[in-house]
Amino acid sequence: GVDIEPEARRILPADLRADGFSNTAYNLNVDLGHVEAYAKLAEIIVERMDVPAFAARHAKCKKLDDACMRELITSAGTWLLRGPVLEHEVASLLRVTKAVADEGGDFNEAVRYVVEVMLQSPRFIYRIENQRGDGGERTVTGHELAVRMSYTLWGAPPDVELMRAAAAGELADRAKVAAQVERMLGDPRTIKRSLRFIHEWLNLDRLDNMRPAIERFPNWDPQLAADMRQETLAYFEEVVWRQQRPLNELLNAQVTFLTPRLARHYGLLTTEVSGSATVARELEAPVPNPPSALGAPGAPAGAAPTPIALYRFDAGMGDIVHDVSGHSDPLNLKIENMKGVQWDVGKLNITGPTMIRSAAPPKRFIDAIKKSKAITIEAWVTPASTNQTGPARLITLSSGSGERNVTIGQDGGKFEFRLRTTRSSDNGMPALSSTDRTVQVKPTHVVYTRDAAGKAIVYINGQRNAAMDTTGDMNNWNNGYRLMLANESTNDRPWLGTYHRVAIYDRALSSQQVHMLGQSITRHDLTSVPARGGILTQGSTLTVGGDDASMVTRGLFVLHDLLYSAVGNAPPGVDTTPVPTKPGQSQRTVAEVRLKDASCSGCHSRFEPLAFALEKFNGIGAYSEVDEHGNKLREDGEILIPGNSNPISYKTTAQLMDILASSDRVKRNMTRKVTQFAIGRPLVEADEAVVDKIHEASQQGGGTYSSLMTAIVLSDLVQRTPTEPTP
Repeated sequence: GVDIEPEARRILPADLRADGFSNTAYNLNVDLGHVEAYAKLAEIIVERMDVPAFAARHAKCKKLDDACMRELITSAGTWLLRGPVLEHEVASLLRVTKAVADEGGDFNEAVRYVVEVMLQSPRFIYRIENQRGDGGERTVTGHELAVRMSYTLWGAPPDVELMRAAAAGELADRAKVAAQVERMLGDPRTIKRSLRFIHEWLNLDRLDNMRPAIERFPNWDPQLAADMRQETLAYFEEVVWRQQRPLNELLNAQVTFLTPRLARHYGLLTTEVSGSATVARELEAPVPNPPSALGAPGAPAGAAPTPIALYRFDAGMGDIVHDVSGHSDPLNLKIENMKGVQWDVGKLNITGPTMIRSAAPPKRFIDAIKKSKAITIEAWVTPASTNQTGPARLITLSSGSGERNVTIGQDGGKFEFRLRTTRSSDNGMPALSSTDRTVQVKPTHVVYTRDAAGKAIVYINGQRNAAMDTTGDMNNWNNGYRLMLANESTNDRPWLGTYHRVAIYDRALSSQQVHMLGQSITRHDLTSVPARGGILTQGSTLTVGGDDASMVTRGLFVLHDLLYSAVGNAPPGVDTTPVPTKPGQSQRTVAEVRLKDASCSGCHSRFEPLAFALEKFNGIGAYSEVDEHGNKLREDGEILIPGNSNPISYKTTAQLMDILASSDRVKRNMTRKVTQFAIGRPLVEADEAVVDKIHEASQQGGGTYSSLMTAIVLSDLVQRTPTEPTP
């Protein structure tokens, strides 16, 4: 129940990539920097946690004696260390509690030290399994499998239900394992973990270090790099999760998500229709939903922390608005009058009076806000009119028109913000209002943020709009209020309009973080833009070619990361001096000169043609028909997919994307990549037979990410482990 993400990012040494991923086991060394960081983080956690409540969950008694402490150590250890605690571990921790007792400490102090020790123990830091045996393979135990499943699917420890199933012996039953996988795939943590996969596979951190030559790219804006990353993450989430399409269709799906800045960079932000492939209509309305990874590992610098509640309104049906923040106890909201709502793509239209509220008071985030003394509420909304008053409730945590913890409302042309503190009235007065005419009938980004010192700021569409000092803290918040959208709990302050996104944080956000959240991402249909479509035509991948849009680098990326092939070093004695080229030539012409040279073509013919279709995209992903030298650019060519005997011709970029998407070699490579990331180590020859079975099973399930993860968990790579002979 303690969020230490900001401190962990600041204190822990960064994990480094190896074999394409940062979770590669052999590279996860622990040095002195880690040891010191773990000690500091353990101390921070224990200082912030509710120690008596934690102890009450794991022990019936509160005596500082061996019997009571043994009970606590055994129960808490099983939870924190993700499996049964061994006798020698219990004995070691009892020595800690005895030392506390000898120094005159009390029960709670002993619990604090026990937890602090556990959080630095090898059992916590590593995923340790018993590998003693007869030298053959064995089926992993229930708790070992629970840990493997949770880190494979979530990148996080098992939840209560998975630990219960492990303790009950249910994970020995393949059908019950499959049922657990299906349950876990529906958890937001699975999406967050999958976004980490695409982030690392495509090495999106590389974008942070881009420094294009200013004389060649005077319009380059470093924020474009963050926009490109958002595009790829939002695109992945759309194709893989919302549409549940096969993974190979990431290469040719005709949709993408762009900020206005990136749309202008691509030439897609215009209302005119032209015959040029560089100009297309902005076909769809804004979908102001940053990808789920915003604030997750690998998110852009300055990104907002993970919300304590997040609603993206993308269910498309039903009477539940899901909390997709990734917390293990999501605060879902129920729509109590379905006649007053209408679902649409990525939004919920409120067309008549309704009540959308939590089933119970949100104790988790009320406690978090009380503790932090800070809060941010962020909303993307489209008001139905500018004459709603009351104020009409957009978001409220209250019990009626006269008592509340916090409320955002609409009062005519203004947004009004009320926050209850120990120095305000029970109704959160005095209120803070935005300036007049800030309410408009169009998508609007509204943010209210208040720091621990009491400074409250309102941002409208990313711009600071109003501010005031709100003294006091939130210790007087009522724990019995329920969270509600579109009305008051007394059903007398209805609001009409559209919800696109609502997020609640237990901390203040900086202006930079608010600006990033306010970058409206627009969903673009690319069916009329044949040059774009798929991850290879996105800036995040096109920039691998550097300033020169190198066909060598781009081609090698396709060969290595999509076609699972490689080019070795040149044989001894071969002259590798680059073939001389003339100034002002296009990249395609330079490549064709190399391919005609006998000393180059043997290797370069395997990868450079893979990039011919991308010649019209420059080094920072912009599209043009001619290059800086006036050369007319091309997109036709032919490729030889490794393992095939005949090359395949194509005339357009879109045709090449379709060829790659339909290639069985690409499909198999995606299976390999996801499997490698899932198990945290490079695949070796001995794994090939198992990987073949995983691929076959996932393809039978539709080739989706969900079918692939199910096949991985049910495979011998997760179900079994090698052993070493017992001495």
